[in-house]
Amino acid sequence: MPVIAIGLSVAGSAMTLGAWILYLRSINRGTVAVYPASSLVAQWLGMLLAVVAVGWSALYGHGPSVTVFIASPLALMLGASFVWLISQRKTPVGDLKVAVGDRLLPFSATTSGGAAFHTDSLVGRRTLLKFYRGAW
Repeated sequence: MPVIAIGLSVAGSAMTLGAWILYLRSINRGTVAVYPASSLVAQWLGMLLAVVAVGWSALYGHGPSVTVFIASPLALMLGASFVWLISQRKTPVGDLKVAVGDRLLPFSATTSGGAAFHTDSLVGRRTLLKFYRGAW
C-alpha cells in the first residue's frame, strides 16, 4: 500500500479545501484581502502535493490506490477552480455591506427581456437589487 502517496494526496486535498474554507469565512466577516496571496499559495501547494502523490503512487506503489485517485483529482479541481476564480475578478476592497436606506447611484441598463431600465422608476419604492456577474 503506497502510504506516502496516500498521505500526500490527503494532505493536498486538506490544504486546498482548508484554504477555500478560510477564504469563504473571510467574505462572511467582510475582511476579504485585496490579493489573497496566502490562499493562492495554499492552493498551489495543495495541487503540487496531489501531483506528487499521483507520481509517487505510479512509481513506487504496488498498484493503484483508490484514495490517491480520489483525493488527488479533488485537490487539483478545488485548487484550479480557486486560482481561476481569483484571476477572473478583482476582489472588492473595503466594507462589503450596504445599509438600509443608502442612496442608490443613478444608472440605466437593459433587462433580460430587452427593455430599458433606469433607477428613476424606483423612486419612492422599497427595492432590493441583486447583481449577478456573467452572462447567462
